Amino acid sequence: MKKILKPIIILLSIVIVSIFLVKPTLKNVSYGIDLQGGFEMLYKIEPLVKGDTLTDNDLDNTYKAILNRIDTLRVSEPVINFEGDNLIRIQLPGKMNEKEARERIGTTAVLSIRDNEDNLLLSSNVFGRGGASLTQDPQSFEYQVKLDIKDTSAFYEATKIISKKPSGENVMVIWLDFDEETDSYKNSESTCGEKGNMKCISAARVNEPLNSSSVVIEGNLTKETAENLIDLINSGSLPTKLIEEATPKSVSPTFGSETISKTGIAGIITFALIMIILLIKYRLSGVIASVCLFVYALFVFIVFNLVGGVFTLTGIAALVLGIGMAVDSIIISNSRVQDELLKGKKLKEAFKDGNKNSLGAIIDANITTFIAGVVLYIFGESSVKGFATMLIITIFITVLCTVILYRILIKLFIDSKVFNDSETLLFGKPKEPKQKDYVKLGKIPTIISLTVIVVGIIFTCVRGFNFGVDFTGGTNINISSSNDIDFNKVTELVKDYDIRDYDYYMGTKKEGFIKLNDILDDETSIKVKQEFDNLGYTTSSSEISTLVTKNLTKNAIKSLIYSFIAIIIYVAIRFNMNFAVTGIIMLIHDVLVILSIFAIFYIPVDFIIVASLLTIIGYSINDTIVVFDRIRENRKKLYHNRKELTDEEINNLVNVSSSNTFNRNIWTSITTIIAVVSLICVGLNDIYTFNISVLIGLIAGTISSLLIGPRLWIRFEKRTMHKKDDDEDKEPEELKIKGINI
Repeated sequence: MKKILKPIIILLSIVIVSIFLVKPTLKNVSYGIDLQGGFEMLYKIEPLVKGDTLTDNDLDNTYKAILNRIDTLRVSEPVINFEGDNLIRIQLPGKMNEKEARERIGTTAVLSIRDNEDNLLLSSNVFGRGGASLTQDPQSFEYQVKLDIKDTSAFYEATKIISKKPSGENVMVIWLDFDEETDSYKNSESTCGEKGNMKCISAARVNEPLNSSSVVIEGNLTKETAENLIDLINSGSLPTKLIEEATPKSVSPTFGSETISKTGIAGIITFALIMIILLIKYRLSGVIASVCLFVYALFVFIVFNLVGGVFTLTGIAALVLGIGMAVDSIIISNSRVQDELLKGKKLKEAFKDGNKNSLGAIIDANITTFIAGVVLYIFGESSVKGFATMLIITIFITVLCTVILYRILIKLFIDSKVFNDSETLLFGKPKEPKQKDYVKLGKIPTIISLTVIVVGIIFTCVRGFNFGVDFTGGTNINISSSNDIDFNKVTELVKDYDIRDYDYYMGTKKEGFIKLNDILDDETSIKVKQEFDNLGYTTSSSEISTLVTKNLTKNAIKSLIYSFIAIIIYVAIRFNMNFAVTGIIMLIHDVLVILSIFAIFYIPVDFIIVASLLTIIGYSINDTIVVFDRIRENRKKLYHNRKELTDEEINNLVNVSSSNTFNRNIWTSITTIIAVVSLICVGLNDIYTFNISVLIGLIAGTISSLLIGPRLWIRFEKRTMHKKDDDEDKEPEELKIKGINI
């Protein structure tokens, strides 16, 4: 009896500590601008050279440069939108140093070396990109900025010119964003290089030509100002000039403050239902699993806080996927233990062998998803990168909590020897898997799936997608009021002007905005504004450009392609090429099913769908790998890993493997679907598109992993076998070398 007290006390201690950490952890969560709000800046974009015309390439490069600047501010998932031809609106989440953000983002950061008469000697291209670094004077310990010189010969010639000037005039002046009209060394000599001067940042005497690969900026630099300067230089100069058009102002959250609380309610409902399922299915181990899932969710937020992550809609998406993967790891482990118990093994031995057999499937499933996450992080931007960050974190925490911690706790209970004669109390009652012809069962789902995709393609070609404002462009109308906004009055007003394609978001009860798919003419815009004024609502409108969305979408697609390639390589090495090709086709299948249903039923498509597709891809490959792992294992067990199998043996292999994994996949899908349905049931209409697409994808992914994918793999495998047979049946050809028959 004493032995059972130890694991109980440890388990209760984990629960108590975890509950104690919940409040401070959630309090420190940083929410993205879509959930928390932030502040925004509006800039007018002008060419660096007067008279030049702005091109799409200029705007694209400006967008990328601004993203680099924002990265140096340690800000995640900003919102950047182009408006009209030459305006850019930048929204940063949460609370931060507004002044620092403005200086960092709005500074063009063009370095130049000039003489005392402001003659340009060297432009910024002489400095190596990313070559600025922090140093200290060895004697005074003052902070300095070291710049790498890319063109040493040009630098030598420039210093040669300066060194020939009379004493007092032989100064090499380093400027940041020199303005020909307003800046001069003559007016800035007394302050050049002093603390706080971010224009004339250095003026050094040059007595002889310098043949150097670096130059040092010194002066009264603090560590903070030196680091800010380094960040600016290393992030690269802007290809355009940014002129502040309006004073920065606060912005309300896109999805409303209620989204956070409703997501929390959905999370509680999800956890409660999953706990009930695990308890019924696995008894005491289900309770232990629930505790590990609770610790898992807590640790995800703790680590996310530590790395400075920002919780956004894509974070919710990755968390939903993470829940599915975490539960999946537990179900795989318990299912394997039950399999060993069915063989008549003792509890301790069954637990040991079950863990050993399940580890490969869990590791393979998590590694493939991890690879996808890393690739998405490297090549993704904005929300894609945010999704990848959360996904990578969830994978590590999944292994830590639902594999390592869970197994340690279970082992403690087994070592107590209390459950030696009552293993069902610990792991539930094992059941023999039902043997069915899954190859045959997969025929109808395959036909239905292909039909949906074909019909979807037809609808796409004939009618197209119902693209939202994110993709089509339009007008954004911000609404605010001292009193609560009446949602019904807003929608009625919009409908009165025959504006049918629109999205309405309530940031708070007193703030919100409408996204219209059309650009309103001046007359209509004035009338709409007057109507809102009559209701007592204050409005402001701006044009929505699709440039950023198109770039983000293009980048997301590119990132997905790279992740597909990485998954193919891993699965091909770990399994074989037939498995790899099948897995990728199933990923594409799941995406096409979602898009087809959206096309058929004309469901609005906005940028949120990118988050849902990323979720489904991660989920689908996880499920598929589990099935593949069991096929590989059974091939070794049933056919001693023979390379050549008959058609009947291949069919049998798939049927046995599907029987082994069917219940596991179904229960994993159910738990993940519970999470999505909970989000729908609590009334999260703001992310309705996301919830619907994920729900469709979960159903499609489950069917493809269990029924369609194995059938496709059978086709590839049989073709490989038949090709080998054909090669063996061929008569050896005569080799002719220099007229001699061999």
